[in-house]
Amino acid sequence: MEYYFLVVIKFIIGFTIILVHMNLSGKTQLSQLTPIDFIGNFVLGGIMGGVIYTDAIPLYQYITVFLIGVIFISLLNYISKKFNFFRSVTIGNPIPIIKKGQFIMENITEKKNKIDILNITSRLHAQGIHSFQEISYAQIEPDGQITVVCDGAQMPSLIVMSDGAILGSALEQIEKDETWLKSEMEKQHIEKPEDVFLAEFWDGKVNFILQDGKIKKIKTTVNKAESQPA
Repeated sequence: MEYYFLVVIKFIIGFTIILVHMNLSGKTQLSQLTPIDFIGNFVLGGIMGGVIYTDAIPLYQYITVFLIGVIFISLLNYISKKFNFFRSVTIGNPIPIIKKGQFIMENITEKKNKIDILNITSRLHAQGIHSFQEISYAQIEPDGQITVVCDGAQMPSLIVMSDGAILGSALEQIEKDETWLKSEMEKQHIEKPEDVFLAEFWDGKVNFILQDGKIKKIKTTVNKAESQPA
């Protein structure tokens, strides 16, 4: 009985640590999990499964190893949020596959993207889109979902800055650079990138949401053609 009691205790401790970790990180739903979270959950599951049925590892070591795993996952998520390069490696960036009705073949044929155009065709049909000829712009999101804009519809916005970090890949899609973004900041009297919580480019304009929640809007309108991601 003592053996089974210890197994139950380890189950309870493991599930408690995982649930607390998920609630503290704000990721209580499957759709909120990043690739780091998925891999981390496999690791935590391996720790629980590898230790739970053995008496060779004391309870305090089991808890310590579990906490180390949780801290490591949280650290990786923090780094991926703060550093765009690490985020692009661990989570990925949107992959445009159609622009202005034309296929972007370099993105589609790139081996690392692993794009299955037949699978994409089926998923588009499931969304009620009957033909590629209806599509003006399409991109694959980091979570695998497909964003589609048909002819005549508004283009989706792009986040070009997050928590003070400039997202270079997003700027490339709108054919802009950091110098342009900094000049837009100067127009709104934003002194430091750290003051910006979010910068959103949409309909030819970039709006800045500051860390205090205030919104700085650019009044001058750029040519709408520039609002289409490259």
